[in-house]
Amino acid sequence: MRRHVLIKAIALFLSWFTLSPLMLILDGRWKLLPKWLRIVLFVLSPMMLIIMAVAAFWGYDYYSERYMQHHFVRRRVVENITGVRLPRYKVIDREEEWVCFGRSPEHTYLFTLEFNKVPDYEFYKKLDEHFDCFEPGEYSFSVIWGNGLEAPKGESNEDDISFSIDIERGLKTFQIRVGRW
Repeated sequence: MRRHVLIKAIALFLSWFTLSPLMLILDGRWKLLPKWLRIVLFVLSPMMLIIMAVAAFWGYDYYSERYMQHHFVRRRVVENITGVRLPRYKVIDREEEWVCFGRSPEHTYLFTLEFNKVPDYEFYKKLDEHFDCFEPGEYSFSVIWGNGLEAPKGESNEDDISFSIDIERGLKTFQIRVGRW
């Protein structure tokens, strides 16, 4: 019998934490709390709703930043954006920076990645077809989308993103820079 009271008390607390009207209905039926405590909890419940709304807003902002940090280094995403199949790699470093272009600052992430093994000749041959080569052996690819510019396949047009990748022939490390402008 005591176990059921504990389960009801936990259910009551969780319902108060999320929805105070549900708490009042359940407690009115189960008669677990004294009336004065029900009134105090009922007064505190709007404050909990405000706290939950702020937490939801903060969580969305936090998620959107984490999305930038993890989404654009996934192999499938990089391959969709660049059009080149990349060998396996891992992230070895991440830096955050603010870059100003004119009046608008850009929040960028610079990822340093490392191939598991040095890519072969066929990989660099594909890079010659898809990437810009300003100096022999140095490949660069960049794209900007959002704000009216079409997004690459699989990406959202709602975000204003700049994406660039730099690969140097013969090195195991390369860099990806992702910014929100």
